[in-house]
Amino acid sequence: MMPEERIEEVELATDPSVVRRDRLLGAIFAEDPESCLFQHGPVVSHVVTTSAPPQILLLPTRDRDAMDRLPKLLAQIVESARQAPVPTHVVAVGGGPEIVNALRRASSSNAASTKVGFHHVDDASRFAHVHGPKLALLEHAAEKIRGTEPPTPERIQEALVKGRDLSRRDQRALSRMRGRTPATFGLIAACAVIGVLMLLWEGRMGGYAPALFSIGATSRLFVEDREVWRLLASAFLHASPAHFVMNMVALWSLGVMLEPILGWRRFLVLYGLSGLGGAIATTLGGRGWSVGASGAIWGLMTAVLAIVLFPRGVLPPLFITRLKQNAWRPLVPNILISFFPGVDYLAHFGGGIVGFLATALLLGRGLKPVEERADERAVEPSPRPLLSAFAVIVSGAMLASVVAGVVYGGPWTLEVPPAMTRKALPELGLSVEVPTRLAKMDGKEELADGPTFTYGAIDTTPVYLEIFAADLTRAVLPEEVDAFMEDVRAKADEGAQNDDAVRLGKARIETLGERKAVLVEHELKINREVYVLRTSTVVLGAREIIVRGYARKGKRPKGWKELEERVVASIEAR
Repeated sequence: MMPEERIEEVELATDPSVVRRDRLLGAIFAEDPESCLFQHGPVVSHVVTTSAPPQILLLPTRDRDAMDRLPKLLAQIVESARQAPVPTHVVAVGGGPEIVNALRRASSSNAASTKVGFHHVDDASRFAHVHGPKLALLEHAAEKIRGTEPPTPERIQEALVKGRDLSRRDQRALSRMRGRTPATFGLIAACAVIGVLMLLWEGRMGGYAPALFSIGATSRLFVEDREVWRLLASAFLHASPAHFVMNMVALWSLGVMLEPILGWRRFLVLYGLSGLGGAIATTLGGRGWSVGASGAIWGLMTAVLAIVLFPRGVLPPLFITRLKQNAWRPLVPNILISFFPGVDYLAHFGGGIVGFLATALLLGRGLKPVEERADERAVEPSPRPLLSAFAVIVSGAMLASVVAGVVYGGPWTLEVPPAMTRKALPELGLSVEVPTRLAKMDGKEELADGPTFTYGAIDTTPVYLEIFAADLTRAVLPEEVDAFMEDVRAKADEGAQNDDAVRLGKARIETLGERKAVLVEHELKINREVYVLRTSTVVLGAREIIVRGYARKGKRPKGWKELEERVVASIEAR
């Protein structure tokens, strides 16, 4: 029931159930001196406390009320509880089994079963929990009914005055928190714009994942190579539309609450620092790559906890008690989700720790109480130029990071042939040139036939390269090369390289640099995506050197069209 709501009053004469109700009220006051009243009359006493979230409704009842009056009252209470987030406890004081049955019927509502606790005190002052959540305060107070006198009129009046004051402060704070949230809107809009660009550019960048990786995914390899903009740019990128929607819903729900409390400057600082903390945790943890606003959102989530644990008078008592009830609820499911496959728990926990500490130690200090603010801009008692400057720096850093990612990783960077770096293949006694970006992601697989050298990643780079050798029974003499390559071409035409691959056209022989090579293309599925595999084979002495390049079908960037040919032409003996 909301603080200012009133249940329809009906005439109820003072009788033992009213006296017993007042004795229970006195016991509650004795058990929790912070308790106060929103309403007190013959029909209901509406008790609230600033030290615990629940509100308690004490209803004097008699057996005859079970047929009509009590069900109507309970229906109003349940409907109010369904709309309000405050846990509610209803205590019917007086009557016997018929009253208990009426409480049980009311508890059959879904809203009641999740939010409302039903209790009964019978004519012998015996307390019983009927349905729903229990409340220790009620159980302890009920034990003292017989030995407690009803509150004096002065005590009742004091509790009502305190209750009205709490209600006014609460309502004023709620009205101040319905202001504009430009920072939240701006962050959502920025993520949306970047998401649309990713969808538009993926066809020119090798696919959606390569586009994300190129623009600004967090990656230890590339951050250590001075691409530090990735630490903030990654918070504006998302791995899929579902990932985007989930994070933006969370950002909206937290932002519309936190931004009015902190103000737009502190909110942007909190978001930026939390996102940075999550990205640094991912980088230090050595994970492959990561994108998403989850680290920043975890920082917002734990900032709510910091405000609850260190309120500093920013929010009125009733608001804080409601917030206490709900602030912890998202943590458990989000902690569990953090350990799902493909979820970056380091970003979650890193952002959460930074957000909590930033709010508890810095951003939660020096705020004007929400209910005392003239408008949404008056969040501090006096101007804070250093805070304003810091907010500008953090906001500028986020914007600059996104711009840097677009400038240095946009589709135009893949429309020209990539810069190449020479890499040694020591086991093969060779060296070869591969794209510099792929050279940072080199690897080696030891197979029965010898090592396979890899460059790039099948999911995140425009092309993924494999280089390996096959030993021949003897060295191929220069005058035998033409016939040998024709034989290789004929074998390539005989069929696919594996059961899942389909050859695209005929194999062909081309001269690459000073060597002849056989080139053949196949179409195959990898991780439910269709790739085109381009295989180039050359002969060096008693070895065949095979270069394979994998790219998503129809999405190979313009500048990488003949990458395998460039690699083959660069092969040198060491």
